[in-house]
Amino acid sequence: MPKIAPAYRDTSAPSYQEVIKHDPRPAPALFTAYSEAAIDVPGVPRSQYTSPEFAQAELERMWPRVWQVACREEQIPETGDLVVYHSPGASLLIVRSGPDEIKAFYNSCLHRGMQLCAHDTSVQKLTCPFHGFAWNLDGSLAHVPARWDFPQLEEAKFNLPEARTGRWGGFVFINRDPDAAPLEDYLANLPEHFADWPRESVYLAQMIHKTMNANWKTCIEGFIESFHLAGIHSQALPFGGDASTQYDVWPGNETISRFLEPVGVQSDQYPRRLNEQEILEASLATVFGGSEFPQLPKDMRARTFLATATRQAMSAADGRDYSTLSDTEAADAMQYSVFPNFVLFRSLTYPYAYRFTPVRDNPNQAVFDFMIFKPKPQDGSPVPETEHVDLGPGDSFAACGALPPWLGQIYDQDSVGLAMCQAGLRDGGTAGVMFSAYQEVRIRHLHQTLARYLAMPPL
Repeated sequence: MPKIAPAYRDTSAPSYQEVIKHDPRPAPALFTAYSEAAIDVPGVPRSQYTSPEFAQAELERMWPRVWQVACREEQIPETGDLVVYHSPGASLLIVRSGPDEIKAFYNSCLHRGMQLCAHDTSVQKLTCPFHGFAWNLDGSLAHVPARWDFPQLEEAKFNLPEARTGRWGGFVFINRDPDAAPLEDYLANLPEHFADWPRESVYLAQMIHKTMNANWKTCIEGFIESFHLAGIHSQALPFGGDASTQYDVWPGNETISRFLEPVGVQSDQYPRRLNEQEILEASLATVFGGSEFPQLPKDMRARTFLATATRQAMSAADGRDYSTLSDTEAADAMQYSVFPNFVLFRSLTYPYAYRFTPVRDNPNQAVFDFMIFKPKPQDGSPVPETEHVDLGPGDSFAACGALPPWLGQIYDQDSVGLAMCQAGLRDGGTAGVMFSAYQEVRIRHLHQTLARYLAMPPL
C-alpha cells in the first residue's frame, strides 16, 4: 500500500490522501503520491535570522550561486525593454536584447561605476547617465566619450559583464555563478509537475510590493507551512485543513518542495466537531459575510460544493471552461517552493507566486513581492502591462484593491505575525529555534540546502 503520511503522524484530522480519495473529480496522479526524505535539521541558532554576519555570509556564498526569479518575459515584450532586478548583493538589468534573446547585465558603468538604470524602462542603448558611455543591447561597447582620453581602453574587452539567464514557464531566472548547473537541473521535478499547468499561458497582472519587518527566511518559512493557522488565522480553523496538509520533500532534491493543503476540512485544533453544513457556512461567511447560506445536498461534502462553486466562478471570471478540472486543482492550495526564495501555486483558487528578497544591510527586513496572474488573451492580443502596487509600512493588503478583503486580511495577519516573530528572534535571548518533524519539514529542507551553500568559499 502506498504511503500516505509519516508513520508517526497521530491526529484525528484525515491525511490529505484520505481527504482526496472521496473527491467526485479525482486528483491527477501527481497529487496522489506522498514523498518524504530524512532531513536532520532539528533546529538552527536564532542568529541565522538576525545576525549581520550571517546575512553577509549568505550574500557571499549562497545568493551568487542560486537561480533566482528576476522577472517575467511579458514584462519585457519588445527589444530594448528592461527590468531592474535588485538581486541580493548585485543590481542587474534584465534586457530583451533581441526578439527571442534575454540577457542580464550588471547595472554598473565600467567607467566610474554609475548605475546605468534606476528603474524599468525601454532603451536603444544602455547609456550611463554620468558621462555618457554607452553599450549596445548585446553588451558590446557602443560609445566612449572623449575616446582620445582613454588610451588604456580596449573595445573588445570592454563589454558589459553578464550574469547567466534561464527561462521556464514565462519566468526569467538569473544566476551569477558561471559554473552553476543549468536551470533545467536546478528546477528538478518542477517542470514535470507543471506540464499540465503551463505558466506560459498566464501573465503577471499585478505585483504587490511590501517591505516586511522580518528576515527573508522568517518570511518564506511563514508561508510554506500551514501549522500557523491556529495562531495567526484562527478564523480559518473550521475549513482550512491545516492538520490535513501534506508536505512533500523528495530524496536527492535540494531545491524543490511542496505542500498540498485541502479546503473544506476542519482543523484538529478546532474545539468541537463540525458537520459538513457548518464547515460550508464557516467558509462562506469568512469569504462573503452574511448569515444566509445554501443548503448542501444530501451526502455532499463542503469541499465538493466549494470546488464546484470555484470552477463556475473562475470560468466566468477568466472566460475559460474549467468544468472538467479536478477538485484538488480547483479549490486546494497546491504550493511549490524553489530554493531559496520563490513560491509558486498550482491551483485555480491561488493564481499567485511569492518572492522574498533581503533588504541590504538589514537582516531584520525583507521585500515581499506578491505576484498575481491572469490568463493571457485568447485572441493573441498583447497582454496588459503589469500593475505595481507599493504598500508602505502602514498600508494594508486588505485595503490595497488588488485582493479580496478577506484574503487581504490573511496577509495583513501574516505581516503582523512575521514582524512579531522577527522581534522575538532578535530580542528573545539566545536559545535556538526548533522545527517540527513533519509540518515544518520544508523549513528543515530549506536550512539543509542553505547549509550546503554556506559551506562553500565566497564566490
